[in-house]
Amino acid sequence: MSTDSPPRSRMTPERLGELFEAVRALLLEVGYERLTFDAVAVRARTSKATLYRHWGGSKADLVMAALTEHRPALPDYAGAASLEEVFAQMARGEGLPTRDLRMGLMLLHAAAADPAFGAALRREIITPGVDALAAVFEAAADRGEIVRDPPLFRRLAHLILADLAFSPLLTGGEENAASRRELFRAIIRPALTWSS
Repeated sequence: MSTDSPPRSRMTPERLGELFEAVRALLLEVGYERLTFDAVAVRARTSKATLYRHWGGSKADLVMAALTEHRPALPDYAGAASLEEVFAQMARGEGLPTRDLRMGLMLLHAAAADPAFGAALRREIITPGVDALAAVFEAAADRGEIVRDPPLFRRLAHLILADLAFSPLLTGGEENAASRRELFRAIIRPALTWSS
């Protein structure tokens, strides 16, 4: 599965944006398994041949292109003086992407149904987020705040992403600054071995 940009064509960036919006809307309406090139072509007012020319008949490639079209920049906490400062910024939601619970659940279902799509989802969307969060812990270890433990750092990064993505579903409440502060206070901070 390739997630490279589609080949050059006569489609303008605006037209591609409309196409990708149609794909995202259909994902929410019918799910990944029932999404077809025919349905995308009708919704996006384009030909199926155009879709095949760009994505070679790979629904997974088309969907991944639509999901990564306007990928938000990953959080940059490089200027933070301490891990506590990073936690405070994250609790306020600084640098965190907006969440769409319905899309997240649909993507989990799609990843379970299509292992190749699941691998692309991890590679293109999940792993970069995990890497960015693990780097926050690595920087804290470099500053001597915590003991270096890369496997723990990655596991905590997974935990943070899962909580940010699915906390409202699990708790029945809205995820907010208070719930993020509680995550860091009650779970993340105690899991780390502080060196000072």
